[in-house]
Amino acid sequence: MRHVGRVLPVLVLVLGLSANLSACPNCKEAVAAQPSEVANMKNGYNWSVLFMMGMPFTLLGTGALMIARGVKRGTLPEF
Repeated sequence: MRHVGRVLPVLVLVLGLSANLSACPNCKEAVAAQPSEVANMKNGYNWSVLFMMGMPFTLLGTGALMIARGVKRGTLPEF
């Protein structure tokens, strides 16, 4: 709980700036030039790129958290 003061502003900043990010410019323009039902797919491309970029950080962060918890509790196995 003591790190919430540091993490929360960073999280708000990252989420606030993510609205300005977009997918591959060529893909976005090619899809936007299509008929209206296909043109809405550009939002799907945008979100898929954001999720693909965020997944490695999520997995590494979760792994680091689990290791830190194990060290703190002393429950890591001896090698």
